[in-house]
Amino acid sequence: MGILTKGEKNAYDILKMIDRMNMKYWLPIGATTLYETCIRLEKKGYIEDTGEAENKAVYCITDKGRKELKKTICALFERVDYDSVWFCLAVMYSDILSKKELAEEKKKRQALLDEYEAGTKANREILLAGNVPYSSICAIDRMIHIIEMEKETLKKL
Repeated sequence: MGILTKGEKNAYDILKMIDRMNMKYWLPIGATTLYETCIRLEKKGYIEDTGEAENKAVYCITDKGRKELKKTICALFERVDYDSVWFCLAVMYSDILSKKELAEEKKKRQALLDEYEAGTKANREILLAGNVPYSSICAIDRMIHIIEMEKETLKKL
């Protein structure tokens, strides 16, 4: 639905956009899955066929879809995950939120990241005190780098 906030598209154009954005590495999405998802979203009233093309459906997001997308974007901001894919998606489509909504979500995300960072760094210190090899700490360092990157993204957003 986020892609449709940028303009009307048919399923093939959405798939090409996903490929151009390298999103296939985030979430493997095939043509069949995308077509089925479009049909499901249309049945829920989140997107609709504009009727612009004779042989294929050209979709646009509905008001109901925008409301659902806003809820989803907010939920993604409030979720901390290991690889930050969901945060990337939230940021990519955050322009659907008002400035006030975005400020609220950024504040919530910052609080989550602060808490996550404190716990992760404390865990790292415990491991370092135990003189464990770096191989036992490298994943924690990666998580700390992700947190730092996300904090920087929030500042720029």
